[in-house]
Amino acid sequence: MRRIAVIGAGFLGSALTAGAARRGWDATAISRSDPYDTQRADPGMGVLRVLDGDGVKRLPEALDHGVEAVVIAAGGHFPLPSAAAPAADAMGTLSLVIGLCEAVRARKPDTRVVFLSSAGAVYAPGDGLKSESDPGEPTSPYGMSRRVGEEYMAYYARVHGLSTLSLRCANIYGRLLPRSRGQGVVSAAFWSALTGAPFTLHGTGRQRRDFLHIDDFVAAVLDLLDGDPPATVNVGSGEGSSITDVLAAVEVATGSTITTTPGPNARTDTGQLVVDLSLLRKVVDFTPLDLAAGIERMARATAAGGLPDHQ
Repeated sequence: MRRIAVIGAGFLGSALTAGAARRGWDATAISRSDPYDTQRADPGMGVLRVLDGDGVKRLPEALDHGVEAVVIAAGGHFPLPSAAAPAADAMGTLSLVIGLCEAVRARKPDTRVVFLSSAGAVYAPGDGLKSESDPGEPTSPYGMSRRVGEEYMAYYARVHGLSTLSLRCANIYGRLLPRSRGQGVVSAAFWSALTGAPFTLHGTGRQRRDFLHIDDFVAAVLDLLDGDPPATVNVGSGEGSSITDVLAAVEVATGSTITTTPGPNARTDTGQLVVDLSLLRKVVDFTPLDLAAGIERMARATAAGGLPDHQ
């Protein structure tokens, strides 16, 4: 049985933990909070546990349990909050990355360490697909901390021989996120459709981004852990969809009309940012849902589960 530890039980961490268990793995989430009730998720044929507390302090317990991979799905702020607290964002992300790598190096150095970075924060919008060899051009403190986190992963591989993997993740969607986060275009569109509140549209709405359903994200990450990937890999759909495409798909899936209100424009609210999946597809067989199918799946899940308490 494969054994994995996931640091953080937020949107991505909770989905990865539950997905690994359902694949038949032994999955442990380590987190100070459990907003998505990971501990009650169906483990399928696997094992699922949640350890409450600090990731660095509790990781040795998981390593002693025979964990083969540690996935860092926590640390720092989100892009908008990070702009108001860049130092706190950097310290939150980098102290976690360094602390976890040091724990692995001291306790079980053959454990793979995976860092969930962000394609949207590391790359800058531009023509063509963004490949892993393209230069990083962060435009927010969040993007800077993710990019430097990748460099620390490379450092621990180069100097200390750790097996590290940085995943540049596209815009992952699939469940309603707290509106207070100020992030998640698809989630924000669903909130507007379900509550009647206007959707704040930044820019023209024609800017194209890469959107990937959470189920495809989980499958890609777990498949990569079963393979031999290079040090940095994009994880996305490889297809661009405009913000107006997202709004239209959510309207169709929910049967609701979404009104918009203009929001402030930023230099990044333009152009295209879509990732190249060539490297990913050299390692795993990957055919993600298209946007309409993914949003329809999210609509069904949302209808079945109702609105969350954490709005």
